[in-house]
Amino acid sequence: MALQFTPSLWPLRPVPLPAVAAPYGRMHLVRDGFLYAGLLSGVTSQRHSALVYLALTPSEFTIEMEGSRLCAAAALVGPGVHKRFEGGDHPVVSLDICPTHRHYRAFAPAQGATVAWPREHFEGLAGALAAFHEGSLGSAESDRLYCQLVELAVQRLPAVKPIDPRVREVMRLLRENRGHSIQQLADAVCLSKDWLVHLFQREAGISLRKYEQTLKLQAAAVYVNRGVSMTKVAAIAGFADSAHFSKMWKQNFGFPPNRFFVCNDQIAIDPVPWPTCIERPAGAEAGRDALYG
Repeated sequence: MALQFTPSLWPLRPVPLPAVAAPYGRMHLVRDGFLYAGLLSGVTSQRHSALVYLALTPSEFTIEMEGSRLCAAAALVGPGVHKRFEGGDHPVVSLDICPTHRHYRAFAPAQGATVAWPREHFEGLAGALAAFHEGSLGSAESDRLYCQLVELAVQRLPAVKPIDPRVREVMRLLRENRGHSIQQLADAVCLSKDWLVHLFQREAGISLRKYEQTLKLQAAAVYVNRGVSMTKVAAIAGFADSAHFSKMWKQNFGFPPNRFFVCNDQIAIDPVPWPTCIERPAGAEAGRDALYG
């Protein structure tokens, strides 16, 4: 399925910057992604998620990939792209659509691709994005803004067929209990292990292993700015140890986890509204990957 390639055009109306000293960025976490607005420069990452970047002022950002560079005011970055983002001194929006999101499969065909989009496509949300960046948009409104941005992005992508119900069931089982082994999952949907791995990749647009890693990162994200040690967060989320957790977090988010789990005045992170649980997932043993152990 072909993606839509449209030149980046100018301009949206300028978005005002905060008039007073403030953190250089604001992050709002939702269950299946996040919305960030602020400065973003020199960040290298390779994410399982799909990303949409949008300049908040009439200036382009740069995305550097191996052997290529894209300068744009709005862009889609598909899953798995190893990139370095340079926004300079101009604020940008980063919209993360992770593999557990119901619309992720629409973005999955962009695997490995980076495409310039027209910034005007998102013009109707410019005021809300400005309010979010300034910190004047509440939690419920920020949730709604995230959903609106995703819906607008999906409008530029080809439609996808319904997911195979067996894969949907495996996703449900993993969300309920990350400790399920691959054999248990295969038995639950009457498939062999090999066929389940193949079918999941084809239908979900991501491997079963990476999907499970995403669930672990989501479990860890619940404890952002809650004063829980990274060692404990790693154990709760099901990582082998804190070193493995730190490596996976930095690879996906571009920053070491202490930038998120230790309170600081650089990034304002909205409180996570859903409940936390200080229990390890049932069936997960310390020091091993429960799915592939």
